[in-house]
Amino acid sequence: MSGPRSLSIRIDRDSRVPAYQQIAGAIRDAIHAGRFDDGERLASTRALAARLGIHRNTAVAAYRSLESAGLLRAGVGAGSFVVAPVMPAAVPGEAAEGTPPFAWRRLLRDPQALEGDPRQWLSARHLPVPPDAIQLTGAIAERKQFPLEDLAGCLRAVLDDAGPGILDYGPTEGDERLREWIVEQLREWGAGEIDIERVFIVSGSQQGLDLIGKLLLAPGDAVVLEAPTYTGAFLSLRHAGARLVTVPMGEAGLDLDALEALLEHEPVKFLYTMPCFQNPTGISLGSAERDRLLGLARRYRLAIIEDHYDTDLYYSGQRPRPLLGDDREGQVIHLGTFSKILFPGLRIGWLVIPAGLADSLRQIRWATDLASATLAQRALERFCRAGYLDDHLRRIRRVNARRLRAMLRALEEHFPAAARWTRPGGGMTLWAELPAAVDTVELFHQAAARGVLFSPGIAFYPNGGGRNAMRLSFNRESEARIQRGIALLGEMIAERLSVSEKGRPALEEPLL
Repeated sequence: MSGPRSLSIRIDRDSRVPAYQQIAGAIRDAIHAGRFDDGERLASTRALAARLGIHRNTAVAAYRSLESAGLLRAGVGAGSFVVAPVMPAAVPGEAAEGTPPFAWRRLLRDPQALEGDPRQWLSARHLPVPPDAIQLTGAIAERKQFPLEDLAGCLRAVLDDAGPGILDYGPTEGDERLREWIVEQLREWGAGEIDIERVFIVSGSQQGLDLIGKLLLAPGDAVVLEAPTYTGAFLSLRHAGARLVTVPMGEAGLDLDALEALLEHEPVKFLYTMPCFQNPTGISLGSAERDRLLGLARRYRLAIIEDHYDTDLYYSGQRPRPLLGDDREGQVIHLGTFSKILFPGLRIGWLVIPAGLADSLRQIRWATDLASATLAQRALERFCRAGYLDDHLRRIRRVNARRLRAMLRALEEHFPAAARWTRPGGGMTLWAELPAAVDTVELFHQAAARGVLFSPGIAFYPNGGGRNAMRLSFNRESEARIQRGIALLGEMIAERLSVSEKGRPALEEPLL
């Protein structure tokens, strides 16, 4: 191996591209240019961070990005080593001289779509985090609230009644009993009379969106999303080959003026939207905005995918009415799930599609994974029919409403006056925007080390943005721990704002 090399890395601190991606990009370019030998050891993350004047976790994130791209390998306790193409010596019967070695990465359909994985900001597994860290991240149900005994009783009853046949493959469109229950619920929720043939059981709404992508999208098709939006949605659509076009969120939800201006000049395949308790903002469309959105859909022949991932978690009034209930021309596909309100591990959601798509979706679903697990579907149907779901939701609404109020009080007390945040009427999350001087990616690393976890805003923008924003989840911690977590965040934000807002100059340092 050759001796140490000099590689300059310039970090543009005014760029929307995260620092870790800038670092990873510089190293990646150097590897592709042949400036490193295969197996060459890079500087430690601690040394790299010290040279560049960054947090060590930023260097760790850069190296992990390169590992996921197949360009670095980590030796336990030994450091990080370059994985670069090496030309093999000519051997009779083997590839000709100059032929690069076999590499799976060259077979990837779209390597660029796999770079810069935003999921790293939704988890702190790659960071040193205290075991009792306060969880203000994750739009997921709280395990402590799971009604396990009720579910266990339903599972036993289904096994006793149905026998071993319940463990066979089930219908591709899902168990008929559960689909009938969903049809009844849709009627109660204001969606009108829905033919059961339009209802498919899927493995969570995430799979529902994946199936829609397989059914409707060709590479390069434009899809409109809210910005910010659910990370899993834009990753699914990106991997389906869609070109993602965003419309900003305003105080009243999706900016309909911006949407109309977009539709005036650009054809799009469909709009993906969360009209109620949007993830990550918690904002819901008002009745006037709903009517206008459906009017735009009729005028521009726009298909709408509405994701009602947590609509049952409303904390005042009645359950919000789905757009599906006012869809007069069959332009809305409806997604729902049990994952956010009950047991995410059961992986059960539903999809309501226009009747004309049922046969095509059935074929694609069969080709994807045949069907969802029949035992889980039948047990869940029994659970719902017995009233256990209603009892559980009543408890969860009371608990979450108190936690939301605690978070809003804490934000008023501890966040700077220049900060802004949403005040949702339901769901699991709210959205906060801080002064521009605060980079929430850097704050994410600092807060994790001090025992508070949140989700930086950049994780929710498919085309960049959100550097001074954060998603805060209020459904996983007690009121006291929420208040403590917000107080700690407020303290760290104040520390950052006390530093000059002029920003540090871009740095240029050798890597090794």
